[in-house]
Amino acid sequence: MTKDKRKLDTTPLNYISAKQGSATAMKLLSMPSQLIGRKPWRLLSLMAMAASTTLLGSCGVIPGSSISTVEPGYAGLKIRLYGGDKGIENARLVNGRVWYNGYSESVVVFPTFINTYPFTQASTEGSPNDESVVFSVGGSPVSADVGVSFGFTTELLDDEENKTKLHEFYETYRKTPDEFRANELRNGLRNCFGKASETLELNPSMLPTNQQRLVEAVRQCTQEQFPFIVVQDVSLLGPLRLPPDIQASIDEQFAAQQAAKTADFNRRKVEAEAASNVARAKGAAQVALEEAKAEAESNRLLANSITPQLLELEKLKVEHQRIQKWDGQQATVVQAPNVQMGGATTPVGQPVQ
Repeated sequence: MTKDKRKLDTTPLNYISAKQGSATAMKLLSMPSQLIGRKPWRLLSLMAMAASTTLLGSCGVIPGSSISTVEPGYAGLKIRLYGGDKGIENARLVNGRVWYNGYSESVVVFPTFINTYPFTQASTEGSPNDESVVFSVGGSPVSADVGVSFGFTTELLDDEENKTKLHEFYETYRKTPDEFRANELRNGLRNCFGKASETLELNPSMLPTNQQRLVEAVRQCTQEQFPFIVVQDVSLLGPLRLPPDIQASIDEQFAAQQAAKTADFNRRKVEAEAASNVARAKGAAQVALEEAKAEAESNRLLANSITPQLLELEKLKVEHQRIQKWDGQQATVVQAPNVQMGGATTPVGQPVQ
């Protein structure tokens, strides 16, 4: 009896296609029974592998394939890891349900919506570690809890076709969004806070009254440093933390400034009230003067208008009114009683001696 010299296909399962699996199964079934008797365990193992591969291929599942879902509000980069078109420059933007070969391809997902992340000292926000941003102002260390609102963008680059800012980001850093945020973005914020405080020529005592200018300058700096993302806002999530002795000095200075402002306000208030009273008095005096002038002018005009004829006319008017009121009776004669004026009393009706 001659031995069958045909060899078995021992290709690993991950690299056996559905077609190859079917061919291997048919080859195994056509082998002589003598080989089955000699090494049954090896033959059965290979037959099981071939049958499994055939079954998976018939169901549409290719061994080694993976699936990822890119939800709305996100963008994915499908990157080839091997072959002539490997690399980020040939990566494709994908969304929805994405099938890819887990051995030779990778899919990295980025949020394209604006998301606010807090870099704080507290362990209850953001990371359990201290992620506060520490920078220098006038040689003094300052710690800040900072919130950054940012997102990735698929905007096309002006000078390259089919290449977006998302490609540029991954080509530069080769990091996931979480890795970028925890390292590069936090370090960029630290640098921008230091640069902005120096550009604005701030010192620790000026921080309480210049926070808005500071965070706006930091936002602009961060956007310039990372042009492939959208930096919508940078905000302070709490008061700035300075060394205790510097903070105490700033508090004293601030209290003195507030007291001076209060005193100046009270002085201005008193001056305003005094000026108001003076203006009120001047107004009243002016009114009285105008009234006196008007009355004098009226009297002058009246005096100039009086003539002898006018006086005679007025007398006639008075006499006419008296006649109008007379009731025809003579005036009653009233006899006075005896009045002693330092001498003898003279009877009424007798001449005085």
